[in-house]
Amino acid sequence: MKYYGRICHDLSDITDEKILKTLPGVTIVNDKYKCNQCTNTDQRMFYHYYCYHCNKETIYCRSCIQLGKVQSCKNIYVIESHREETSGYFKLDFKLSPQQELASQKVSEAILSHSPLLLHAVTGAGKTEMIFEGISKARRKGYNVAVVSPRVDVVKEVYLRLKQAFVDEQIDLLYEGQIAKFNSTFIVSTVHQLMRYYQHFDVVIVDEVDAFPLEMDNQLMTTISKATRIQSSHIYLTATPNKQLRSLFKEHQIITLPARYHGHPLPVPEFHYNIVKTTKINHKLLKFLKRQVNENRKTFVFFHDINYMESVFKLYTQYFSKIECVSSQDPERHEKVSRLRNNEVDIMFTTTILERGVTLPALDVVVIRTDMFTSSAIIQIAGRVGRKTSNPTGNVICYNKGITKEMDLARKEIMSMNKLAKERGWLK
Repeated sequence: MKYYGRICHDLSDITDEKILKTLPGVTIVNDKYKCNQCTNTDQRMFYHYYCYHCNKETIYCRSCIQLGKVQSCKNIYVIESHREETSGYFKLDFKLSPQQELASQKVSEAILSHSPLLLHAVTGAGKTEMIFEGISKARRKGYNVAVVSPRVDVVKEVYLRLKQAFVDEQIDLLYEGQIAKFNSTFIVSTVHQLMRYYQHFDVVIVDEVDAFPLEMDNQLMTTISKATRIQSSHIYLTATPNKQLRSLFKEHQIITLPARYHGHPLPVPEFHYNIVKTTKINHKLLKFLKRQVNENRKTFVFFHDINYMESVFKLYTQYFSKIECVSSQDPERHEKVSRLRNNEVDIMFTTTILERGVTLPALDVVVIRTDMFTSSAIIQIAGRVGRKTSNPTGNVICYNKGITKEMDLARKEIMSMNKLAKERGWLK
């Protein structure tokens, strides 16, 4: 493995790579500390201590400590970037839909012209397949490619699909605890991992750009810019772009894709007044879940609050054998998702950790206290349903204490996309 385009802490790690520049880990700019690994300038994220190696006070950055400590008394080394041309070969076992063909063409054009592009594509549109041709053309020119997402689950799913298609490519999978095995010419990673790179990538494709934590973290957007060459292309994919994101693009740089790849409409949420308590069984919910199991359908039950979810979950474990509960704080969350994929779970009580990145056949969702969710979260949750050609329909049941503006906005957006897809002739 070579460290091309990366920030290196120890020169013993490299072989014949060339050093582009040498910098202290932390510098002072305009009387403020700046981290030269992650570009952090939030003064609250710097810590002072006495370093016994250099016998003086030093400062280190806590913002990127998971990537290796950088401090003012030790240098970091930026390794010169490198490109490698490949055949760009990929295999696809089906023909792209007319909508996917359009998007694929636009992605390729943006990559070759080093331009930005926003794909506003509904959930289940087949976004991953839309980027294959563009990646292929980039690799044939020797461009370094990064496909990134804020969420680990999404990264793993995208990696598997890219690896199945680009069988001859050496693709690095990067997230916390997982390091590069190849030369970083083609990577799939969480956005945080781009902090390791400096002006290395010609193409960065950001999937689920609106997902937490990217939507709330300007530093991560700066990280994407730092990791890419001056002449580069940024492709953003999302089903729920906010106004701030849309404002970054010119009108011709935003492509709206309202149809799912299989040509069936998006499932429209059903709103039901129903209060699910933590102290007793909700018979409407129980009846629905029992019917789901009897009909061999999977169910996600979404909650806005972990403690509330866990209390409700305990009431239903006596009725079902293949039932689980998962959240971002669950140390077994990855194992539970694996069991879900392996058909070992029928019902999953979950927070919004599963609103993205997991695709299952014969799946329906129930949202508890939908009035506590944002419109984008409702759209993403509804988008879990009907994603497979073999099971293109399903139920989105939204229990609530009253219909909110966000709920109404979500349903109108879904119906609007279905209408637009029909007008364009992209629905069956």
